[in-house]
Amino acid sequence: MNRGRSRVWLFPVLSLVTIALLLLHESGFIRPLEDAAQVVIAPVQRALSGFFDGIGDTVGAFRDLRELRERNEELQRLNDALITENVRLKEIEAENATLRDLVNFKQENPTYATQAAAVIGRDPSLYRQFITINAGRREGLEPGMPVVTTGSTLVGRVAEVGLRSSKVQLLVDSTSAVNVRIQSSRVTGLAEGQPDAELSMTQIPLDATVNVGDIVLTSGLGGNLPRSLIVGQVTDVSRRDVDLFQSARLRPAADLNRLELVLVITDFELLPVEPEIEEPTPTPGPTPSP
Repeated sequence: MNRGRSRVWLFPVLSLVTIALLLLHESGFIRPLEDAAQVVIAPVQRALSGFFDGIGDTVGAFRDLRELRERNEELQRLNDALITENVRLKEIEAENATLRDLVNFKQENPTYATQAAAVIGRDPSLYRQFITINAGRREGLEPGMPVVTTGSTLVGRVAEVGLRSSKVQLLVDSTSAVNVRIQSSRVTGLAEGQPDAELSMTQIPLDATVNVGDIVLTSGLGGNLPRSLIVGQVTDVSRRDVDLFQSARLRPAADLNRLELVLVITDFELLPVEPEIEEPTPTPGPTPSP
């Protein structure tokens, strides 16, 4: 009961105290007390203000850091997408360049029937230089058919044929041999594969002129390969008078380790051998009268 009465008197008392303080403040009687209180309270206010400002700055810094991290993650995703797209476009560009070269080969050799194929495997053996392509009997392939890549470059011949895939023996295989000729001198020989994945041109007559840098082409002799496909380039010449023939080292014209797309020549028309040009024998004129 007493507690209820005290609550009833509390509000009027507080109201009178508040009014009295306001009157004293307006009249200036408590100004010294207010100044003293301000001196005491001001450092506390500054400390509290600095504390809460620091909390606000920390919260803002965490928010900015989170936003920055999210932005960096978004930029990283965009960068990864751009890298992937750039790689894809480069692959498409490289494939299109190869396809253009193969199409040019077909246009330049309209008498050839060809079948495009992709390289899908490589023989893991160190002693066999074979690749696998994704074309076989279903596409009309048969053993012995020549296989070329860009630039009219011979890379090998079909060795084994399956229904949908075939094995191609590369020129550098140690059991491969192709009839060839030197472009400049027209000298013929045999390009044989070597264990070190290069070529050796053998059976070159001793009196023939062979120079480093000479281009070697298929000769067409034997009729199993088209004429003038590029085989390689002479890198070294070996000649001894005691031998029946001289020989030359050849660097393959194609990078056989990076083959991706090839053309198989399924049919071709062998052009006649180019006749050698002979100087005409001069016809003796009439004997002058003495």
